[in-house]
Amino acid sequence: MKSARSKLLFEVNEEPLCFAPYRTLFHLCEKVLVVVGHKGPEVKERILERALEVFGAEESTSKTLFYTQEAQNGTGHAVKVALEGGAKNTGSYDYCVVLNGDLPLITEETLNSLVEKAKIQELDAACLSYHAANPQGLGRIERDSKGIFRKIVEEKDADSNQKQITEVNSGVYIFKLKVLEEHITKLTSDNSQNEIYLTDMLGAVAQPSLRTGAVVVDAEEDLLGVNNTYELSKIRKISQDRLKKALCVENGVVFEDIDKCFISARCEFRGNAEVGMGCRIEGHSIIGDGVFLDGHVKVKNSEIHEKAQILWSSVLENAKVGAESKVGPMAHLRPGSDLGKKVKVGNFVEIKKTVMHDGSKASHLSYLGDADIGEESNIGAGTITCNYDGFNKFKTKIGKRAFVGSDSQLVAPVEVGDDAYVGSGTTVTEDVPNGALAISRPDMVIKEGYAQKLNAKRKAIKEKSQAK
Repeated sequence: MKSARSKLLFEVNEEPLCFAPYRTLFHLCEKVLVVVGHKGPEVKERILERALEVFGAEESTSKTLFYTQEAQNGTGHAVKVALEGGAKNTGSYDYCVVLNGDLPLITEETLNSLVEKAKIQELDAACLSYHAANPQGLGRIERDSKGIFRKIVEEKDADSNQKQITEVNSGVYIFKLKVLEEHITKLTSDNSQNEIYLTDMLGAVAQPSLRTGAVVVDAEEDLLGVNNTYELSKIRKISQDRLKKALCVENGVVFEDIDKCFISARCEFRGNAEVGMGCRIEGHSIIGDGVFLDGHVKVKNSEIHEKAQILWSSVLENAKVGAESKVGPMAHLRPGSDLGKKVKVGNFVEIKKTVMHDGSKASHLSYLGDADIGEESNIGAGTITCNYDGFNKFKTKIGKRAFVGSDSQLVAPVEVGDDAYVGSGTTVTEDVPNGALAISRPDMVIKEGYAQKLNAKRKAIKEKSQAK
């Protein structure tokens, strides 16, 4: 991956790519054993972090066991580490399914196909295989002239003829647990890599005493792995397509251009919605029924309730938008913004740590920070809550049905009462009582003819400059 980061922690749909195979096993199996090596503590932390979100603390911690492979001596050694760590002699488990951690597209349907066929054929061990359009870098499935599975040949150990084989090992296996416990200790590192291969437990050549097989499935996409950042990019696109398809089919979500937006696996759609071109919905965002997201909207860790509209190029981060409210275009709701029902936040309005109660409005060119704005109040264009004195933040409170005129500055801490009126251009430095008018403008001075004198002076200066 040409990176100091563990491959398993590169993200697909805002999840570590190793979480997808973990989640698939979690649904399929009674216990999930995770063997970590390189950057192991970080991998464990990220898996558990996401597992707690998806499955809850009690279920994820009781069902998941972690083991550390101190020296990375191959896949067989990794399984051996787990068995020696306490997974063997469990008694109640008949089968063990093994996956590589870099299979972010694996599905329950594909895994179930392997499990069912292995049970029907009474196999002691089996791998899942498929025919790859480009088998380079993958272990080949070698069969005899009758099609009987003989062995798996890793590419680094394959000769020129074996490299022509297109049927490849997916890195997905099933074993009878008792067979696995008995034979895992017999594996050796007699190969070009000096590693213990799990694949040496499969095939008539490698294990003539066992009934093993390679179960072919027509699911190449499900079994694509990640070995470089190009493959990661391809898998991200496929995973996004799957997620969006599910939202369309299950929720009725409408995408203006399904290829030109990003949806996180962590977000939740609670009904149908319209998503414009270029949108990004990130983190733990909740999108309510009937929500409209215009083009190039960014939503991160935010809640948008039913029938709200977020217009062109607006940004929401750690914010809440109430039902039937309207935000934008080009508005910015920063962390702590909390809009009630039928609130209007318009062009170039920036809000931070501010509650706007039902029916309140800030339609144009305002900054509202550390404020509480009452129901049905109107904030005029150019209004600023001056909440920071260079050392501390202070709060502004505006009551119900208040009117704050354009180009006003509210110097916090300050309160404007219910039904109060702040005249345009006012700097408010004292509390305004309920129903009162606050106005602080200097007297206007008009000097007749003064503009003509200024224009004549400018003209003379310009002519003098041109003469030089």
